[in-house]
Amino acid sequence: MKNINIIPRIIITLLFLVIAKTGFSQTAGPSDGTSAPPPTGTADKIICSSQNISLTGPQDVGGVDYPSYQWYKLDASGTAHLTTTTTRTYTETPTTPGYYNYQLVTVNANGCTSPMSDIIKIYVLPPITATISSNIANNTICAQNEGSILLTATPSNPTTYTYTYQWTRNGVNIAGATSNTYSLSETNSGSVTIGVVISYSLNGGCPGTATQSVTVTPTPGKPTIVIN
Repeated sequence: MKNINIIPRIIITLLFLVIAKTGFSQTAGPSDGTSAPPPTGTADKIICSSQNISLTGPQDVGGVDYPSYQWYKLDASGTAHLTTTTTRTYTETPTTPGYYNYQLVTVNANGCTSPMSDIIKIYVLPPITATISSNIANNTICAQNEGSILLTATPSNPTTYTYTYQWTRNGVNIAGATSNTYSLSETNSGSVTIGVVISYSLNGGCPGTATQSVTVTPTPGKPTIVIN
């Protein structure tokens, strides 16, 4: 009976020490929202702002879950805060871009506590808002390739990121049009919708898109001179 009573006391003591050091107040938002994004910084995974963070801890011998998983989230100063999650899987919806850093402690059925895990870093990218500007105010050019329009794609986010570009014509990718600018000239008159897809080089799964309509006006026919 004496040995049985020792186990709860050990667990309570360990939890008290953890709480005294870190507290239960989980930090909101990123652990680090100012450091440079990868590859300048380091991250174990890079996700889009629309994705949830999902982490899974290990299992005990025999492939069973530990009775307790103590998930910690680091704040901007690097201090680990104990979260309320005690199950094998931890999830969080990111609120703003940056690094979300976590650690884990497991406790087995005998009350034995593991060392703190290494820090795992998840980098959350900001959403991309794409815009297209042109060198012609009314976005109108003449047919028969008489003049051209230069379109420039711009992402909304800081230049600390690098991007890939893909221009489209009426929704279809234009082969080789993969820079941040696209020059258009047309033979036939009408309306053409030019679009662009801007993606992060770090993760192509969260693009920003924009379109621009270009009007192509017909050119006058070959004039005939009448002698009076």
